[in-house]
Amino acid sequence: MIHIAAAAAAIVATPAFAADFAGPYVGAGITLDNVQGSGALEGLGFSGVGATAFGGYNLPLGGSTFAGVEANVDLNTADAAGIEAKWGWGVGARFGYKLNEGTALYARAGYARSKIAAFGFSDWGDGVRYGAGIETGVTDRVSLRAEFTQTNYESDIINNQGTLGVVFGF
Repeated sequence: MIHIAAAAAAIVATPAFAADFAGPYVGAGITLDNVQGSGALEGLGFSGVGATAFGGYNLPLGGSTFAGVEANVDLNTADAAGIEAKWGWGVGARFGYKLNEGTALYARAGYARSKIAAFGFSDWGDGVRYGAGIETGVTDRVSLRAEFTQTNYESDIINNQGTLGVVFGF
């Protein structure tokens, strides 16, 4: 009986963080997008605040490392001089290292597709997205995330995106 009480007390006293980086999760966040031109579009630049929703699955790799897949949908408000970033989606992979039981640094790489409108026309742009972030648990099911990513589109457009988000683990 004493062993059962001691085990129950240990379970209650030990915090469990959502940021154990194993299993499924969903989340949402706010973004700051800074769209820049390169090559032939050098000098083009505009910014805007947006939103993102994402979901994924992490697998522990052993020790303090994990890997996962993630999909996202973004809404953008960046516009200037008749050019406007509308919305987009992406898929990618994350690889991370746990700094402690509830906090990890991670790198990401993947594919992004975004809709851009200019002077009455709209088209989709495809790009490579990469970046890094930090995530830390605040309860047994919720963590906070901050990250920076860059997407390089094939049409000489680059989107630098900062994101602050909340993650809900299952």
